[in-house]
Order: sequence, then C-alpha cells, then structure tokens
Amino acid sequence: MGTDDADVRRILQIAGVKRGARELYGVDSGYYTALTVMAGVRCAARRLGLPLSELKAAIEGFGKVGSALARLLATAGSRIVAISTSLGAIYDPAGLDVERLVTLAARKSGDPVEAYREARRLPREALLELPVDLLSPCARHHSLRADNARAVPARIVSAGANNPMTPEAERILFERGVICLPDFVTNAGGVLGGTMAFASVGRPRIERFVETEVEARIAWILEEAERRTLPPSAIATSLAERRFEEIRRAAERRTPRGIAFAAGLALYRRGFIPGRLVAPLSIPYFRRSLA
Repeated sequence: MGTDDADVRRILQIAGVKRGARELYGVDSGYYTALTVMAGVRCAARRLGLPLSELKAAIEGFGKVGSALARLLATAGSRIVAISTSLGAIYDPAGLDVERLVTLAARKSGDPVEAYREARRLPREALLELPVDLLSPCARHHSLRADNARAVPARIVSAGANNPMTPEAERILFERGVICLPDFVTNAGGVLGGTMAFASVGRPRIERFVETEVEARIAWILEEAERRTLPPSAIATSLAERRFEEIRRAAERRTPRGIAFAAGLALYRRGFIPGRLVAPLSIPYFRRSLA
C-alpha cells in the first residue's frame, strides 16, 4: 500500500538490477484502477436500473484510488456522501465537495477527514452501515467480514482494494441480493493501464479501452452470474484460472512467433523500437488477453 514506481526504482538500484529505458517511468496507476472500479459501478447500476445521477456512494479510503474514483463518480453526477481514512469517516447526506476533499488529501500534512469540518464525523467502521447505493472499499483487506456484512445497506460493492471482503461476508451479501463485483476485476485497471502505458498507448485510448472492452467483460460476468445463480466472483475466478492455464501452456511452447515476440519486447524495453509503432499493434494483444 502506498508504493509507487519511484520506490521500486530505488529498490532495483540498491539491488544492482538494471531496468529498461521504458520501465517504471511513472504511471498514474491509482487513476487507472479507479477507471475499472467505475466500469464495475456502471455495469452494476445498469442491471439495477439505477441512473448514475441518482446514485449515492460511500468510499472507504481516500488515497490515490479512492480520490480518483470520487472524481469519476462526481463527473457522472453521482453524490459522494461519505469517505473514510485511517482517522475516521465523514458523512453528509447532501453530498461532499469532492474537489475540496481531493485538494485536502493532496496536502503533505493533515488528513481530509480531519480538515473537512462541515460534515458529520463518524467512526471509520460506521461508513459501512450508511444508507448508500454504492460502497467502494479502497483501503485495506477484509474490511467486510461476517460480523458486519449483514449491516451493509449498499446495493453495489465495487472495490479498489485487494481482498476487501472475506468469503463469509461475500456469501452473506450475495444471499441478500447485493451485487458484489470481484475485486481482482474491478481493481485490474492499475496493472492494465500501466501495461498499456508501457506499450505507448495514450491515456485517452486507455480510457476508451476500459469503457468498451473491460466493461463488456464485466457485463458478461454479471449476466452469467445471474443466469447460473452464482456470485460474480465464482464466474470470474473460473474464467481467470482457465485463462491462466492457457497462457501458461502457450508460454511453455517455444514457437518461432513467441521467440520473435520476446526478442522484440526486449528491444522495445531498451528503447530501440519507437513507441508509435508498438502502440497500435498492442491493442489487439490487450483485447485478446481479455477475451
């Protein structure tokens, strides 16, 4: 948590590991993670017939992912009524001033929960029980557990955090009819966006890719989960495991195409192949990877 490219570069430097000219040059992974969280929100809201302009949201954690998600939701017309940090939560049913919160969060000293005094102050755990449509855990793992899942009134859970709920909590929420999107799907944008940026794909193109390709996959997961009466995570996990095995087997086969791809990638990492040539060629690759 809180690690960025500069930290990894420093670790590699100390370890004596050389990096390519195009590796770890700095990517806004928090924003790209928020993009896929938002894609999950749009898909779930459509299934519930809930316009984004009427959606009320609570965001647990207001770091790089949570703050970026708040901006995306506000742009869509949603109302962010609560956020939390390690110091507690704030709540205003009329809606919080997102831009002010982002400004406060960007300060090196202080905390947005403490600095934003116009909202009602609550204990951190109380955020989970507020009357909202969307709960977005963007902080620590297992904030949703068997002991608090029954008190969650949200209709959608779309996470930016890793493992934000225990299996028991997911079962309880699923049985109550809450749409719980798989965290490794909704927070995949950080890795996906970073890899696409590495391939010299521009930010607007990455945004369109998430809105079209990623959102289509999330919509399919939700449709399949409803058809089979299973939690969305069961569908997504089965698909991910199958895709992993396919990719693993393909990687173990040394084909002329695979050898040429590896050689080209090595040259690109070192800066010998122009990004303008790689970017358009990479889009079909990313599309196949999500298929």
